[in-house]
Amino acid sequence: MQSVEVEIFGRRFRLRSDDPQRTRTIAEEINRQIIEISQNYEGLDFTKLLLLICLQQQEQVLILNEKNTGLSSDLERLNQMISMIIPEV
Repeated sequence: MQSVEVEIFGRRFRLRSDDPQRTRTIAEEINRQIIEISQNYEGLDFTKLLLLICLQQQEQVLILNEKNTGLSSDLERLNQMISMIIPEV
C-alpha cells in the first residue's frame, strides 16, 4: 500500500491505496461532482454534499446491478441457444 494525498472540495486527505493513480482519478471525479452539486445547493455543508453524492452513487450502483442481472440472463439464454445449435466437442 502506498500513501496518496487527494483534494476534495478544498480539503486534503491522505489515503492509503494499492493503486494511487486510480485513487486520484476517483477523488477527482468526486471533487467534480461535489463542485457541481454545491452550485445547485449553495447552503449545504461538506458533509451533506458528500451524502448527496453517496446517494446518487448508490442509485447508479443499483441501476447497473439491475442491468448486469438482465445482461447475465440474456447471455445465459444465448449460451443455451448456441449449445443447442452447436453440440459440445
